[in-house]
Amino acid sequence: MELPKRARTAKWENGVLTIDNVKQYQVSNLTMEMMEHLANYNLVGFHVNGYPITDDMIIPFKGHKSMVNFGVEYGAITDSCLEMFADMPKLRILLLDGNTSINGINLSVLKDCKLDLLSLNNTNLTDEGLKQASFISKLTHIQIDHTNVTYEGIMAITDNKRIEPVVFDQFTKEQMENFFKIQRQKAKKSLVLDEKSVNECQIILTKFFEDMTIWEQYVEQVGFENEKVESQLLMIWEKYVSEKPRSGYRPLCLSYNSQGTYKNEEFIDAEHITRNKLYIYTRDKIIGFERRFLMKRVGNSWRIDGLQERLDGWQRVGL
Repeated sequence: MELPKRARTAKWENGVLTIDNVKQYQVSNLTMEMMEHLANYNLVGFHVNGYPITDDMIIPFKGHKSMVNFGVEYGAITDSCLEMFADMPKLRILLLDGNTSINGINLSVLKDCKLDLLSLNNTNLTDEGLKQASFISKLTHIQIDHTNVTYEGIMAITDNKRIEPVVFDQFTKEQMENFFKIQRQKAKKSLVLDEKSVNECQIILTKFFEDMTIWEQYVEQVGFENEKVESQLLMIWEKYVSEKPRSGYRPLCLSYNSQGTYKNEEFIDAEHITRNKLYIYTRDKIIGFERRFLMKRVGNSWRIDGLQERLDGWQRVGL
């Protein structure tokens, strides 16, 4: 069997080795020789699912310079191999689901990595292992379903305002909502919340949501070619928004959601930043998507001065 001279991705599953998502080879056994050959490629992605890969077998990848996405799922690796990933300077995604010998006790060796996503579903990750993972400086998402992590363990990392545990079965929806609520509270500045200001901001946002929903329904009916579409949107902006228009976003760039961008928003929290600025947190009641609106006092009223969405942490987006 002759493998290609160059490759960017390699994936093994069910006895088939796929190179660059196109070329396929029947490889029943992943030998050490094969692993060394694959490690010599300038890979950005490597994934093995359902093969008893051991710690020794991934030694050839130690210090790999171009690897971004690395996965060994349902293999036989242990916590001892984690230090090998610490030497991958571009690693962003690490998928280790199903390796039951992993409990996470050595995850602190990854603390200086640029890792964004760590998946440890169906491992023996413990509360202490989760705590070690929370020290990984750039980590924003960690998947921990079907592990030994307790609710007390997950609540112990609420001091980390950046990390978002991804859980579907391990804990209830209510438990995770409480986790994120406590996490937000701990991240807040120590300003006393002015309930009157919060209420005023929520009223402004409610009216903005309603007017935007009506506008989007109108666009759905008449299309962007209608001469009133742009003027009506500008009227909404003049009424509610203080943020300076940005290229690529409404109102300078017309776009709409036929289902209503803000139709299902519910208020979940608020946070004072300064006396004249605060965040109002919302969540889509249907899909659970979270937003926070920056509200700014302009004269005697409040205006919307920005929007962030919870993606990889809070990221600024357009209204």
